[in-house]
Amino acid sequence: MIHDFERVLSRSNEFKSLKSIYREVNADPETKQLFNKFYNLQIELQNKQMTGRKIMQDEIEEVQKMGEFVQNNEKISRLIEAEQRMNLLIMELNKIITRPLQEIYGNLEER
Repeated sequence: MIHDFERVLSRSNEFKSLKSIYREVNADPETKQLFNKFYNLQIELQNKQMTGRKIMQDEIEEVQKMGEFVQNNEKISRLIEAEQRMNLLIMELNKIITRPLQEIYGNLEER
């Protein structure tokens, strides 16, 4: 049944759009390099945050500066928008999948 979800997700317009735009970004070496740098920087800071390490002011400024460059790049902006649409779809799917658990725990809270 889970594989059915995978097939549905991979056939969705959101996924197809994300895949297409991602290919465009990777086809342009300069855009690909900028995107990879921005992505890696975000991952690094998220890892620091999750492990409780302090994020330095210069790191925050670097992310902000990179964010400005990224926003000015049409391909990367489109990729980020496609990622957001895909994330919304995944969040909606998660709500649907976990609804039975929420019903159980909701009933337990009423006791």
